[in-house]
Amino acid sequence: RLHIFTANGEEYLSDLVAFKTSPPIDTIGWAFQNGGVQVLLNTHGPANATRYYRWSYSETWEFNTPFYSIYQYDPSNNTLIPRLVQINTCWQSDIASLIFLGSSANLSSDVINQMPLAYIPPHDPKLSVLYSILVTQYALDVNAYNYWLAMANNTQNIGSIFDPQPNETPGNIHCITHPAELVVGYVSAGNSSVSRVYIGNGSMPPGWNLLTSCFTILVPNNPDSIKYYFTGTYDPIMQVIMPGGAIFYSASSVPCVDCTLRGTNVKPSFWP
Repeated sequence: RLHIFTANGEEYLSDLVAFKTSPPIDTIGWAFQNGGVQVLLNTHGPANATRYYRWSYSETWEFNTPFYSIYQYDPSNNTLIPRLVQINTCWQSDIASLIFLGSSANLSSDVINQMPLAYIPPHDPKLSVLYSILVTQYALDVNAYNYWLAMANNTQNIGSIFDPQPNETPGNIHCITHPAELVVGYVSAGNSSVSRVYIGNGSMPPGWNLLTSCFTILVPNNPDSIKYYFTGTYDPIMQVIMPGGAIFYSASSVPCVDCTLRGTNVKPSFWP
């Protein structure tokens, strides 16, 4: 159980709960559905003792901008200098906000088969290069499962006349100093199991990566032009020497060059 003392003198106590051990995740796979990619999970409890499950996941994906920039603007002297840090390849991450639950209580065996988790829509940039999903599995008791199910119904299954009506969802935490206070939350005890898989763009059908609307312009190599174009609207790409020796710089809008607007160019430690 969890015993909580707050700074304002309130005291809270959770109910006693049994420690639940999560079995390992068997497999995480995926399949094409409605033109997109559906991530699917398989797991089972070897002793038929788990029965109630919850999952969470985090996603990470690599993406590229259309143009690779080898120059950057130096405002201190209004010139272009070699770029020391690449801004063409980045990574972005997200954490699932939905509640994913599964139960084998009505089955003869403690097996969860083809549980749908993340869905990646058609042409989504998450699968433009390489995508990773890290899934965490928790074993629940029936009370914890019912609590999370009620929370899911209150937050996810709303919006139509056929959905369950919102309801108060008391957990297993109680206020000792004010017993009538409604406390939202549920404390479980146990360990979790995790599994990560990667999905590459090479497994996607032709045409998954849509053509961009990015285009390039040529900027003359003179101080006025460099200051005008490279102070926020455009990023330089490379030097272009025209017939006759005139020097220009190819450039494109900043979002078409700089991936750090949408992610980080620091490669995650777990990335292959």
